[in-house]
Amino acid sequence: MKTILAFFLFFSFSVSAQTTRFFISAHQDDWQLFMNPNVYRSIKNNDDKTVIIHTTAGDAGEGMGKRSYYKAREEGSIRALRFLTNTYGSGEGLGTEMNEKRVKLNGHDILRLNYRNCVVYLLRLPDGNGTGAGYPLHEKKSLQKFYEGKVENLPSIDNTTTYKNKKDLLKTLEALIKEEQIGNATEIHLADTDPEQNPDDHSDHQTSSKLFQDTAKAIGNMRLYLYVNYASSNKPKNTSEDEFMLCAATWGVTTSALSDLDHYSTWDNVHNSWIGRQYYRLIDIN
Repeated sequence: MKTILAFFLFFSFSVSAQTTRFFISAHQDDWQLFMNPNVYRSIKNNDDKTVIIHTTAGDAGEGMGKRSYYKAREEGSIRALRFLTNTYGSGEGLGTEMNEKRVKLNGHDILRLNYRNCVVYLLRLPDGNGTGAGYPLHEKKSLQKFYEGKVENLPSIDNTTTYKNKKDLLKTLEALIKEEQIGNATEIHLADTDPEQNPDDHSDHQTSSKLFQDTAKAIGNMRLYLYVNYASSNKPKNTSEDEFMLCAATWGVTTSALSDLDHYSTWDNVHNSWIGRQYYRLIDIN
């Protein structure tokens, strides 16, 4: 494993005929705030594939309750993805159709959605709370505790599947990556797990990243993009004006789903402070 570059102000993708880019987004609003405009640039490459993987339900301990906060957040993510794909093309003939189906990976039932050259996976694992303490509704189980071996048998909040242990989940993620890979280059975009580079991050961000870093090492031959998350709000804006507008619009589309579905819109000073700030470094996995 070799770190080849420090934080980027500008973007350069792997050069290949086809590339598969996986964006690991523990919650349904992470990629819009921390990995955009890279997601947009990936989507614009019609010959490539963009795969967004939401590991947790982002339900804030509410589960499948009447308010369905997790559904509002999911709608925000897929609405933002459709927006980006249609900024350079036309939605004619596609509309809001996400080509939804359930797939079996390593014996586990997972929801997969597809729109043009983009794929979204929704694993719907329990939201772990900021510190990994978990929520009472989920017996205080969290990805962090699961990864550390402190709990076993982690179910999705919709009870469509249960992962027995970390090895079971890792095998499933490996199967997912291999199922979606095209071309001769693979990138995984995820949270930086170095606390000096990415301090005070959410436990779900960190554990999702560790899981996929382990998966990348098991598969080999791919490039990791490691992002600063919450701490990026303290850094200078580093996108162009056009990209800043794009990022702001993407976030606006995301928050519209929350308010449309009776939840507080996260168009606020806290969340908006991440717009237009994208910091990451690269690591090659051989």
